[in-house]
Amino acid sequence: MFLWIRDQKWLPTIYLSLIALVVFGISDYLLQGPDTLIATLLLVGSVAFSRPLPWLSIALFSAGILTPQLLHLDPQLAQLLATFSLLVLAAYGTKLQRRIGYALNVAVGITSFVWLIITLPVGGSFYGIELPTLESKYVIFTAGFVAMIAVNANAWFFGRLLITRITHVGTDFDRAILEREIATTQLSLAEQDRRFEIARDVNDLLLEQVSATLTSAEAGMYAAKSDPSVAPRILENIFDGVKKAHAEIRRLSDLLGLQDVKALALPGLRDLPKIFVSYREFGYGVNYRLTGEPLSLDDGAELVLYRIVFDSLENIRQHTPQGTEVDIDFIWQGNAIQVVIKDNGEETRNRLETAISGYTVEEDHRALVERPTGANLNALQERAALYEGAIEFGKVPGVGFTVSAAFPNIAKYRKATS
Repeated sequence: MFLWIRDQKWLPTIYLSLIALVVFGISDYLLQGPDTLIATLLLVGSVAFSRPLPWLSIALFSAGILTPQLLHLDPQLAQLLATFSLLVLAAYGTKLQRRIGYALNVAVGITSFVWLIITLPVGGSFYGIELPTLESKYVIFTAGFVAMIAVNANAWFFGRLLITRITHVGTDFDRAILEREIATTQLSLAEQDRRFEIARDVNDLLLEQVSATLTSAEAGMYAAKSDPSVAPRILENIFDGVKKAHAEIRRLSDLLGLQDVKALALPGLRDLPKIFVSYREFGYGVNYRLTGEPLSLDDGAELVLYRIVFDSLENIRQHTPQGTEVDIDFIWQGNAIQVVIKDNGEETRNRLETAISGYTVEEDHRALVERPTGANLNALQERAALYEGAIEFGKVPGVGFTVSAAFPNIAKYRKATS
């Protein structure tokens, strides 16, 4: 039913309201007479408008809850429809509509119940419940107060639960989140895999350097005995060898200290379309354009290009609202490639906030003289430098952010052909 209500705004709630009119209209008519029809129509209307016009639904069920007391009637069965309207409102309304709807439903319901208890004389009754003493009125009031809050809270909770399940669990959006998590994990693991390969090469260099230093030291020991004048030169050679070995050890230490996860996969350019689909599911308009003839690159070079795009999209998701348009251009030209990623996040945010002024002269000035900085941006620059590339970051006032990465000699890192 909730999927039906979600996909069609008017038809489902109209059908439900007609059914409610028949069931509750006849029931209240038989119990208290024709005067109940006014409140019943108001509450049935709140059901009909709960999906397409939430504010009108809130107004109708607020009026419908109070109407029986204004007409000196007992509580009507149709007042249960206010709870159903709240359930639909909790599922499909905005955050403000949900909060106001819940608060008004509880407040008006408690007001109506207090009014009933106060105006009902000691010894009176409603729906067969007799109140012979003042204490019995207090008991009924307490029970009604707790029930009012509990019933409305449960309606609100189940509305949120149902819309969450039908929107996220097992849906394309849910799969998009999973795809992004998988991509993030793959990226971390692949990055460490590449670092382990470099560490192995550095380790081989270290072994060679230490072996050469030991050989020089052993030869110097015998040479110094026969000709002491060669000792300074021998010590200088040993010092140079130790210095180089120390530099390699420092490099290896820095390399292994960056991440502590073992890699299992190596994502590349072939995996970008899945990431684009995931971010479209998140609500971002990702537009991908390919210009020129792409080269077949080795895994390390593809990983760097993939990481630039992935990190840029992640920054966009964290700092811009849904609805932001993202343009991603891969421009291949001979031995070079340029990757340009542009978004209109600031323009989208201003449009959502109905900003009239757009952007100020101060923002223009800051965009010209201030360079974007941050740990993620520095990491992207370091990765690009590994393949003789450079990255520039820029902010267009009133529009958004731009990332431009250029690799003039990317052809050097073509995949080896067997």
